[in-house]
Amino acid sequence: MKKIKYLYVIVLVALTFSCEEYLDEPNPNAPELLESVNNLNDSEKVLNGAYNSLFNHFLLSLEEDNYRADIGSMRNRRLPLGGALNEHNDFYFKTVSPSTRRIDQRWGALYRGIFFANQALAALDKIRPGLEGAEIDEWNHQRSQALFFRGTYHFYLHSVFNNGNIIIRDLYEPDVTKRHKDVSPSQDVIAFFRKDLEEAIEHLPMPSEVSEDGRISKGAATMILANSYLYEGTEGGTQNMELINKAMALYESLRDDFGYALETEVNPITGSNMFTLAGEFNSESIFEINYTTAFGLELNEFDERSPHTRLASRSGHFNFGAQDFMQPATWLMLAYEAEPIDPSNPVNTVINGAGESDLRRVSLRASNMIFLNDDLDTPVYGGPNAINAGRFTGLASRNLTITAFKKYTNHDIAVIQESSLNGNRLKSGKNVVVNRLAEVLLNLAECYIYNGRLDDAIAEINKIRNRWALVPLDINSQLGNDGIPYDETSLMEHLMFTEKPLELAAEGHATRIIDLRRWGVAQERFDELSQHFYQGVFYPKDGRRQVTPELARGPIANITRALSDIAELDPADVPTDEETREQQNIFSEFMFSAQNYPTNGGYLPIPAEEAVSNNEIEN
Repeated sequence: MKKIKYLYVIVLVALTFSCEEYLDEPNPNAPELLESVNNLNDSEKVLNGAYNSLFNHFLLSLEEDNYRADIGSMRNRRLPLGGALNEHNDFYFKTVSPSTRRIDQRWGALYRGIFFANQALAALDKIRPGLEGAEIDEWNHQRSQALFFRGTYHFYLHSVFNNGNIIIRDLYEPDVTKRHKDVSPSQDVIAFFRKDLEEAIEHLPMPSEVSEDGRISKGAATMILANSYLYEGTEGGTQNMELINKAMALYESLRDDFGYALETEVNPITGSNMFTLAGEFNSESIFEINYTTAFGLELNEFDERSPHTRLASRSGHFNFGAQDFMQPATWLMLAYEAEPIDPSNPVNTVINGAGESDLRRVSLRASNMIFLNDDLDTPVYGGPNAINAGRFTGLASRNLTITAFKKYTNHDIAVIQESSLNGNRLKSGKNVVVNRLAEVLLNLAECYIYNGRLDDAIAEINKIRNRWALVPLDINSQLGNDGIPYDETSLMEHLMFTEKPLELAAEGHATRIIDLRRWGVAQERFDELSQHFYQGVFYPKDGRRQVTPELARGPIANITRALSDIAELDPADVPTDEETREQQNIFSEFMFSAQNYPTNGGYLPIPAEEAVSNNEIEN
């Protein structure tokens, strides 16, 4: 099923660096490698080096960006300064600096990927004169894939580092003494990666023509190009309609011309195929990283060459043998719980633990995105629900670690806990979806809002809401504000603070922090969230529907061994002194984010290692 993964391993060792500093260390195989390339079979092996670069966790830095945005919380909600890992503090508290280690790892991962793409392009240039006929088509196909990686990785760097002023590496240079190069202005970087993406689109296959799962398609390149126009056209809260409309046209094409479709297969019991083994490379997927445990298990879990992923454990819950390093923010968890489901949709009717027909307790979207104690009707890890699966009764913790993202876990196939699959919880074969059709539709809705096409925007949003059997939006009556019609401002707020985070949380490349920055709302958002107060309580909190052992499909008494639910408080009811708040398990989030966000303004600095080792960069 995952044929391409065996292509990756051909060059897994031969094409990787022996140490992390991509600038200082030569690739010991580089000169000999190109000399040995004589035909398209050889060049394809070099190209697979660029595909291997996708395995590096720091390429997307999902864990770090969960803390940078408004969607993540520390493992210890009550006392975020205690019990946190040092590697997360800088990102959550917005105190990153050029010496922050994981910034250097991210920078290096992306530029190593660019090195491999340039290496593939050099190999293809070498053999081009001797090709003819059908070989030219294959040459163009390989070249377009290499251009995709080079263009996409420059786009990623531009989107998160140094206000977009980053180094353009446009050719293969095996001589390390010639790799010293200054950063280029943002506009030059944009022109460079768009040219790569446009050339790639010309020769990449349509999704239906891709011969192996995991290979890049025309749709993936079109998605990256569309996002580049939307990001530039809205940076800092501006609206450049020429750029927005270019993005809109590309999103409409992705919706209409590429054969993508929302994954709508929904089982009332097991939920959607999204983010499951059965749902890998489904009709909604545009760009997906193909991890595996079929080989490479001898490689250390922290070896970024390894074809398996740590994310199942890093993002999962300790009750299921995972590590809790990607906690959803409290506001996000409560928003999932509060989503109004459509009672007229039969998929929302289930047979509860008491054997009676009943309405789902939480939405299908919530069930598919995060673990919740109150989601009593969704099986996980071989158990009937989150309360009665795993090592203990329910998700409970003195630190209020009572939820977790599902997207990267093996909740659908693992029995009892993550390590039951291959003996190492840090080695998972779960794929990572980078871009999917839901993102296209939400970005298209955003473009429609800017153009005053509110009915069209709502139509795109409702395609996603209907998939999850949620109450659809009505332009004449706002959700939670009955009788008041949506206008451009209120619909945009709904998109920014409900649809996009609840649908796409912890997905893509820095999607959420880029969104907050380009909308010009990041500072306001962190300020607003820092004013919310919550209290840790025992499940079920006041106002929840009845919970019995029958409904929970098992025991519930032990869930009160620790805090297992969260209630939001009226600020007027919050004690003024910190000691009393701590005693009563009252807490807030994002205080330091609100204070420190202006330091970097949503961008990461150029790593100190680059500034020291690259003679052309001014310190």
